[in-house]
Amino acid sequence: MNELLQEILNNPLPSLAVIGNLIIIESLLSVDNAAVLATLVIDLPKEQRSRALRYGILGAYAFRGLAMIFASYLIGFWWLKPIGGLYLLWLVIDQFKHQLKLGEIGSLISRFLSLAALLFLIQNDGSISITALWTFRILSGIYLAYLVYSIAKIKEDMEDDGEINKSNNKVYQFFYKKIGTFWSTVILVEIMDMAFSIDNVFAAVAFTPNILLIYVGVFIGILAMRFIAQWFVKLMEKYTFLETSAFIVILMLSLKLLMSLLSHYQPESYISKLGEDSKVELFLSLLTMLIFFAPVISSLLFNFPKRASGS
Repeated sequence: MNELLQEILNNPLPSLAVIGNLIIIESLLSVDNAAVLATLVIDLPKEQRSRALRYGILGAYAFRGLAMIFASYLIGFWWLKPIGGLYLLWLVIDQFKHQLKLGEIGSLISRFLSLAALLFLIQNDGSISITALWTFRILSGIYLAYLVYSIAKIKEDMEDDGEINKSNNKVYQFFYKKIGTFWSTVILVEIMDMAFSIDNVFAAVAFTPNILLIYVGVFIGILAMRFIAQWFVKLMEKYTFLETSAFIVILMLSLKLLMSLLSHYQPESYISKLGEDSKVELFLSLLTMLIFFAPVISSLLFNFPKRASGS
């Protein structure tokens, strides 16, 4: 632990850049999370909505606490990084599926092909336990089968643009018949909290292998759920183009995590060595912040990109 702290003290600028990036990405994810949670509780009576969201926030704190523990394991197992990178890539594809003219089917096909490719690339070289490798293969196989089924039977009630249709959600329906609307909604909120916590961990690990900085990032995520998200909502309402900028940052993170495949199997390659250079790390950290803040400065000075009308 002292070594990690000393690493931060010896590299103050890269560490501050990492923390700045974590604030951006954790806040963005928290805004997205808050929007989904609001969608889930909107059909509850007004007096029950705040209570359901309060339970949701408590669940978010608990799952992000567990995520801190998970993060320390994530660093130790290199093969979890490309899996996390693939997951973040799916978030980006899903966000831009209409702009890319992929649609729902195209998005599912891209998931199938990318997961199949990753399944092929991650092989047993002695660095992965047989149990872990076959668990990954079995779970991937089950998910691939599910994707095939989904592609063959696209339904109108499928998720669209990240919204959850509770009336057609099997988990919700299962609990709804037993414990009613309120508690079945709370359970669905907690499940989403767990998924969101995984998002935050993968995003934090993409920036740095330093567990102390990752803890700072996850803690920021907890604060963002309560405080920063509100500020980000106002900022992104005024500068609507920031959502695109933020997902470009997420795309960079996903590619960085996916590059761990090359770093592991071909550590002597030029690209692998370049990825380990501290100057390159600092440049990428500054670049991600520039992608997010440069359009805001340009918009303030030249109104390009254009701000939302009335801003």
